[in-house]
Amino acid sequence: MTASAHRSPSRLASSDSPYLLQHAANPVDWWVWGDAAFQEARRRDVPILLSIGYATCHWCHVMARESFESDETAQQMNAHFVCIKVDREQHPAIDDLTMQACQVFTEATEGRASGGWPLTAFLEPREGRPFFIGTYFPPQSAYGRASFVQVLTAITNAWGTRRAALLEQAHRLSDAVADALAPHDPEAAVSVTALAHARHALLQSFDAEEGGFGGAPKFPQPCLIRLLTGDPSPSAQNAVRHTLTRMALGGIHDHVAGGFHRYAVDGTWTVPHFEKMLYDQALLAPLYAKYGGQGGDAWLGHVCERLLAFVDRELSLPGGGFLCALDADVDHREGAGHVWRPSAARDALRAAGFSETDSAFVLGALGLNDPANFRDPHHPEDSPAWVIRCADVSAAADPRVRRGLAALHDTRQSWAQPIRDDKVILCWNALMISAFAECGVALPSAASTARAVSALRWTFDHMRPSGGWVRCWRQGRASTEVALEDLAALMCACIHTSDATGDAAWRQRAEEVYADARRLFFAEDSARWSDAQEGDALLYIRPSSRHDGAVPSGTSIMLHAMTTLLGRSGNAELKRDLLRSARTVAATMNRTPLAMAFALPLLEQWSVLIPEAFTDTNSANRRAKARARSRLGIEAWRTADCLWLMIPAGLEVRSTDQRVGALRLFGSDGTPLNVQPTVVARSDQDGGWLQSTVGLSGADLQKHAHVSLRVSACGGGVCHPEETLDIAFTPDP
Repeated sequence: MTASAHRSPSRLASSDSPYLLQHAANPVDWWVWGDAAFQEARRRDVPILLSIGYATCHWCHVMARESFESDETAQQMNAHFVCIKVDREQHPAIDDLTMQACQVFTEATEGRASGGWPLTAFLEPREGRPFFIGTYFPPQSAYGRASFVQVLTAITNAWGTRRAALLEQAHRLSDAVADALAPHDPEAAVSVTALAHARHALLQSFDAEEGGFGGAPKFPQPCLIRLLTGDPSPSAQNAVRHTLTRMALGGIHDHVAGGFHRYAVDGTWTVPHFEKMLYDQALLAPLYAKYGGQGGDAWLGHVCERLLAFVDRELSLPGGGFLCALDADVDHREGAGHVWRPSAARDALRAAGFSETDSAFVLGALGLNDPANFRDPHHPEDSPAWVIRCADVSAAADPRVRRGLAALHDTRQSWAQPIRDDKVILCWNALMISAFAECGVALPSAASTARAVSALRWTFDHMRPSGGWVRCWRQGRASTEVALEDLAALMCACIHTSDATGDAAWRQRAEEVYADARRLFFAEDSARWSDAQEGDALLYIRPSSRHDGAVPSGTSIMLHAMTTLLGRSGNAELKRDLLRSARTVAATMNRTPLAMAFALPLLEQWSVLIPEAFTDTNSANRRAKARARSRLGIEAWRTADCLWLMIPAGLEVRSTDQRVGALRLFGSDGTPLNVQPTVVARSDQDGGWLQSTVGLSGADLQKHAHVSLRVSACGGGVCHPEETLDIAFTPDP
């Protein structure tokens, strides 16, 4: 008799999560996250087995087939654990907290931090602290990993014979996670060099041949690409254009239907992991619009248009919100809904009326005359297949190729299709609304702007069913507690839609959403933004992530929303909140700036909106002593390692003395000092024109207690005579 012969109805059967519904028929006695599951574990005095994944996760499907659908494995799980299944997309705070613990645990036990999905954690049942964490476990020992059954057996034995050691391990691990997530010095100053250092470090890892950063596997990493878009240097701009182009030529780009897969398993963007996530489309689209819009590369603009068309066609409710993802698998075969064989492609072109000559050209342009480049690793018995990619832009942009791809798309639509995760997540949906609005301006496209408006209206109508915001919506049912990232992204969507339409009412909506977010997630005492609302007793820590991944952290999105809104409103209370919030992330920005890649470009705006963020709050007296003001109203002051320059509106100064309108700095001995402007509000193509608040830093500056700044400013068609400002720095005793 099997374990499932006398099963009671699954607790997952009524879920609104496609991921949980996929597991409703498992012989595992799954519980949903909640107090009932924890109470059951305490009653039985057994550990909790927490399994986290999502509906379109390939390796989640693999572990489900191998272990969760096995009656024998399920018997062992049910006998010795209370098993909880969590959809990471519904519960980002649980996922973030567990992933942070996984990285701490693997770094301590394996020598390097790692993580991923499925995420498998074992928790003590009293406070929910994890004591052992991993990701995918195979059914038999492989890949250097113990089998899942071996792990279950070892933990069951340890719980019975060495429980005190496991509980001590749980406390050490949770303490380490708490330290990693603890708020830093609320009085810290943001380093003026953080942005420049991050861009420099990023360019050091740039793959000059294939684009992107680092080696295989290669992720699109739109937050990193975006970080370089504001750097006017030729090296940075080349890195952005080359990366966008190589990705769009590679197999990670779905040439047939549009849009991008989640990542490439190789270093050449050739073979993708085939799932297609809404957030990737939302973050990549504005980049392609920026570099393919008016005056840009027309083909990159075409890539963007097809991406938006794919989302509107396959990841949308008609005229409404945007859906989560398309699966990587079809009938348990990875990529089966995307890969081709030349004979099938040739038949599709012939059916569409292509001549033999044109058909041969299209097949060659799409790499279908090259050797096969894909085999399903889980089905080696299948014949090899081809992932479509293009060798160069000229071929990809050829009208015959465009017509050929349309023919292939018509044929592919007749195949079995990947599963679609058809829930709406407020954050991802809002990011996609922002993308449509931004692309509507950059391309320009009235249709894209209109799509942003319709989706935003739908969001306000459906994602707060009883006056309060929810995170998820599926098939008419709204559920799941809202997270910080949801309301932060919604603020951005409102602001971008207001910009695209000129309708100030949407900006007013952004202010209303900010009031809701502040009430739910802002800690007044520490100015820290928490990912989850208060009151979840099952979370042993209220997480506050500051690290940007495939999706920016809630804190980074909120900082972006606050900065953008402040730039349009000038609200004094919002300015106060932003300044305090900036200080709470200063330590992270200074120590590991690339970890906050999405928020880091805000430093350029902060130099104008909240320049105080760059100055130690304890230096107020020093600033008063070391401040100088020119006849034109230009102000300068010193800190230990930086000279600050505030240029009044209507004036600009060149940072070199190559022509009139110059800025030059001299030490106390009269020698010129080499300093670099690192927070620049504006620069022209040949470099150096500065406006608003600028930070000047350099090793030479620290050697001089007194410096002399000679500055001549231009404005209103007039270049003014040079003025000299003497600035002293008096350190605290």
